[in-house]
Amino acid sequence: MADTSNSQQIVSLEYPVQVHPGFPILPRILPTNHSVEQENSSSSSATNNVDVECEKLPIDVKDFWIKLREHLNNERLESYDKHGNQRTSNKVVRIFVSSTFTDFFNEREVLIKKVFPALRDEMGPAGIQIIDCDLRWGVPKDSTTEQTILACLEELDRCLEDNGQPFFIGLISDKYGWVPKLNDLPKHITETYRWIDGASITLMEFIHGAFRRNNPNAFFLIRKSEDLLANLPEKYNDKFRDKDELSQKQVKELKCQLSEIMSPEQIFSYDCSYNGLDASTGRERVKIDGFQEFEERTKSFLSEAIRKWYPENFNADNSINIEEKEMNTFLLNKTQYYIDRSDEYSALFKYITGDHKDFILINDKANGQPLMALSSQPGDGKTMLLAKFVLDMEEKMKDKAIIYYYFAEGIYQYGSHFTLTNLQSKLLKYLNDNDIKSPKTNEKFDYSDDTSLKDVIAAIPIPIIIIVDGLEKGDVHHTRNYEDEFPFLWLSSLLSNHTYIIVSTELNSNLHQTIRNHSHYALELNLLTSEQRSLYIEMFFHSFNKILESEQKSLLVDNKGGEHFIFLSYVCENLRQFGDYSLVTKRLKTYPSTLDDLLNFLLNEAYEIIDNRLLTDAFFKLLLISDIGLIESDMVNILQHYLNRTIDVNQMIWAILRRHVKIFLDTTWITGSQYIIFRDSSIEKLLRQRCLKDDANEIRTLHAFMAEFYRKYSSTKNYATSRVLYHYEQGHMYQELVSYLHSPEGFIVARHDRENYLRRLRCTNTLGSVDTIDNQRAFACNACAKRLIMYPFMIQKSPCIICSKHIPPASSTEIPLEKREARVCQKHGTNDYSQNFQCMLCKKLQPISTGESATPAKNSLPLYICVECWLSGGGTESRCSGFALD
Repeated sequence: MADTSNSQQIVSLEYPVQVHPGFPILPRILPTNHSVEQENSSSSSATNNVDVECEKLPIDVKDFWIKLREHLNNERLESYDKHGNQRTSNKVVRIFVSSTFTDFFNEREVLIKKVFPALRDEMGPAGIQIIDCDLRWGVPKDSTTEQTILACLEELDRCLEDNGQPFFIGLISDKYGWVPKLNDLPKHITETYRWIDGASITLMEFIHGAFRRNNPNAFFLIRKSEDLLANLPEKYNDKFRDKDELSQKQVKELKCQLSEIMSPEQIFSYDCSYNGLDASTGRERVKIDGFQEFEERTKSFLSEAIRKWYPENFNADNSINIEEKEMNTFLLNKTQYYIDRSDEYSALFKYITGDHKDFILINDKANGQPLMALSSQPGDGKTMLLAKFVLDMEEKMKDKAIIYYYFAEGIYQYGSHFTLTNLQSKLLKYLNDNDIKSPKTNEKFDYSDDTSLKDVIAAIPIPIIIIVDGLEKGDVHHTRNYEDEFPFLWLSSLLSNHTYIIVSTELNSNLHQTIRNHSHYALELNLLTSEQRSLYIEMFFHSFNKILESEQKSLLVDNKGGEHFIFLSYVCENLRQFGDYSLVTKRLKTYPSTLDDLLNFLLNEAYEIIDNRLLTDAFFKLLLISDIGLIESDMVNILQHYLNRTIDVNQMIWAILRRHVKIFLDTTWITGSQYIIFRDSSIEKLLRQRCLKDDANEIRTLHAFMAEFYRKYSSTKNYATSRVLYHYEQGHMYQELVSYLHSPEGFIVARHDRENYLRRLRCTNTLGSVDTIDNQRAFACNACAKRLIMYPFMIQKSPCIICSKHIPPASSTEIPLEKREARVCQKHGTNDYSQNFQCMLCKKLQPISTGESATPAKNSLPLYICVECWLSGGGTESRCSGFALD
């Protein structure tokens, strides 16, 4: 039987230590007073004697640092230019935070809740994902010394593997930290990490992550703690200052030596102050204030270091265009914690490869391959599955198929016209790159001639895979007509024997019903199994180097709500930001078992912490009424104007608000601008009930405010124009919408948008016989006619009265095919049509001249509509050309 008298048992490694190839094998620094060899010669129990002697004969601090400096000077790498193993244009940047534990809770809160979120927002458009390695909890309480040390140092190895030089934050105050005994350290740890006898765990992290490598990405922050220590309650002294003299000397010398080991720009000393005790988390803690400069300097250093380390991601001449980069970032973010769903994945692959024998066809009337409908409840993981599928297929089927994807939560949020245009461009590029010519013209395909989308698809010899996700975003009340949107509006042209279209949808939604009207196969996502939940939990917390204990993990896996991916992701993210490991088990027992109850639970906590319902409600309401989200750069300005400056909203107030509601939010990048959006439709629906309560008057008031804000105060004018139109329409401010489009401000509105908005406002009344009170000719008065000639888009006197597009003049006495007479019903005309006409623009009555000509007043302008508006009105001249503005 093995000897169990020694209470410290060496435990075998659960996984091997990885040593970065840039590290040479360095000798350990041994005690200066007594070497290991000397101790071995005086006792038969070498390990125990070293342990005892090290305790009895403390290492002389001065000699320790002389030896350490000699060690670093002899073995230090002067330069190291490898930047990690990442080969994609998108990069993961891991930021390791090293400090003693009990005295830096406040600073770590600032880092994880302020600095790192701000850094994520800044680096997102450059394709850089920030992962903070915060080890303040996640090491189980029953871990051995070996496991605890490995949890810290192996996390640094992961940083080394990804980034070459780790992005490293070192926090120093008045504690040296835990110094493990030599007999607590297995040989493989002392040799692999070249353990330095007398070094604390925190100092070893400094040495491994910064000192030995001459790391330019390391930043050290030294707390000036005079005020804190002078006012600290006596019972907390041990948590903020070492009791033993040796440790006090070590940490003091560390501060002195740091300026000689690292460059001056990599060290910053900051002030802070004691601000009482705080028990709001359920555990009393010391509250420290005054971290503004700490926050700013840390964020500034990391931002500059990342830009220097990965300059290609910030190069304006990068060959990867911004849309591709943003979409790649979106797909990678969505698949970061991918849950393997082999059955559904396999079904998708069979569909795009034509293996349909196991599928049941619904509504068999397709003129080509049926659609594939991927359905589930909201938040069950459709986007994650499709994002993974797209990434895999782009690699596996490169040059074997054309893969086009539309993720409405990603960068493509400009609507059906934008989506179709992008698809057409991709198809044309393939044809031109492969020198495939049109059979009609024997020339390159060109949509400007009579080439149709159907012709282009027919000419492509390889499969065309179209994946559409997120169409329902913003359609909370299921009121949209999806037959008028991509892909359904162009389905007759898209369908072919080699076109495969996958559309995701929520079960029993308006979109789901639209799909059911077409020939399709149905694929429904299964609920997560216990095994899938367990794997997700492990994967998520492992990425932050945290481990849930068995009881904690079981509490989460066994929660009924965990069957749904979105529920599990909310809990894990909330738990990750929960700062006190000792209360994690208690926290897990408080989570409800349904998504709605969980969201209400988290919302109630957020409102309580923010303690400003007016501000929080304002933010949620303004975000709820926006269809594509809000640009963050405008948020302070928006909130200031909406609250009429009753609350002093500044960047700090906004940062605090955003930090506490961030779990409910997501961001997306569209052509270089960052939009704040809701994380999923579930939280959006819940907040509509809580904040708006379907109050039509309040909703219209909010839209009116937003339209006014974007028209007068927004800093992003090009973006603001489209927002003015949207909010005028949603607020039923139709007169203002038409006036805006007919004003100089509306000149920059894209023609397609102008036409769509105005055509939707057209009166739906049908007309009777020609030139009666029920079918009046439409004119503009003399004054308005002169004004119209000045409009840049109305140089000729034949603008379409509906969409404002110029209509070419007639080349003969006949009315050209391009235009039709504009006529109006009695409501939009006059009750005395035999004597007067009403100007369509200023609405003033004008006399009709009598006599031989019987024409309207001199120089009045007869109005027309273009053939497109005529067709969009039903292809008949019996439709009123006025606007329904009430």
